[in-house]
Parts: sequence; structure tokens; C-alpha cells
Amino acid sequence: MFDLATVFEFTRDTVIFTVGITAVLASLGVILCSSPIYCALYLISHMICLALLFLLYNAEFLAAVQIIVYAGAVMILFLFIIALLGGKKEIQENSLERSIAFTFILTLAGELYLSATVGPTQQIEGEISPELFGTAKAIGLELYSKHLIAFELASALLLVAAVGVICLAKFSFAPLKRR
Repeated sequence: MFDLATVFEFTRDTVIFTVGITAVLASLGVILCSSPIYCALYLISHMICLALLFLLYNAEFLAAVQIIVYAGAVMILFLFIIALLGGKKEIQENSLERSIAFTFILTLAGELYLSATVGPTQQIEGEISPELFGTAKAIGLELYSKHLIAFELASALLLVAAVGVICLAKFSFAPLKRR
């Protein structure tokens, strides 16, 4: 009656759909939540969902990097910074910037819908075999051969962002008065 491969494929598609919907809901939580601590927690759950999607598509190295580096180290650092600076709840008000942001989000959603309806894309030229997809060797070959300049520009951008965060996070030092 039931073919085992069909049942397995249906189950896999259902899990992928469920994890994808959870990732979208977590990203909406990041955008719509007014508390910075909850936003960071939503972002951690979104990154865990992305790691699960990487695992479901047989990219184990990317899943491990997603969990260890991004969800582990970077987001825990963000949580410590939010706790250090005092995460105050943001008062949300309707403004021009907020309506522009929602317009931007709706435009991105429309583009995502259009790209999903076009159908599957094919590689124009590929040097990496499908067996190596998602491994450290494949990522290294792509990063350090074809995308070296973009990789270096991204690292410079992260350095500038880190310096900017340090400059913005400085708060005035008021010495304690002696009694």
C-alpha cells in the first residue's frame, strides 16, 4: 500500500516545512518584540532553526558553525551586552520610519514569493561535486578562491561594526562621592 520512500519523503518535507515556519515566526518575534532580551532570545531560536534546516539539507559543517559560532558565541555576547547596558523596553509608536520598515518587509516578502514561484534554479557552472556540498573543504574552496574579496570586505565591515558598538556603548563615568 504505502511505499516507504514516499512516506519518508513526506515526513522529511513536513519537518522541513515545520522548521521553516518556526524560523519565520522567530524572525517575526525579533522584529516585533519590544524587549531587547526577548529579541535576542528569538534570534537565538531563529539561528537554531537555520541550523536544523542545514542539517536537513545535509550541510553538517554549516549547521555546526551556525550553532557554535552564531547561536553560541555571538548571541551570548549580545545577551551579555544587553544585560550590561540595561535592556529597557522600547515604546513603539507609529512613525514614518516604522511605516517605511513595514513597506520594506512587505517588498521583501513579495520578492520571496516571486522567487519561490519561478521554480528551481540550476547551477550555471560548478566545480564542487554534490558529495562535498556543505563540507569544510567546499566552503574553503569557495571562500578563498572565488569570493576572497567579498570575504575580506565582510571581515572589515565586522571590524568597523565592533568599533562602532564600543564607541556607542560608552557611557559617562561619574566617580562616587566620598562621605
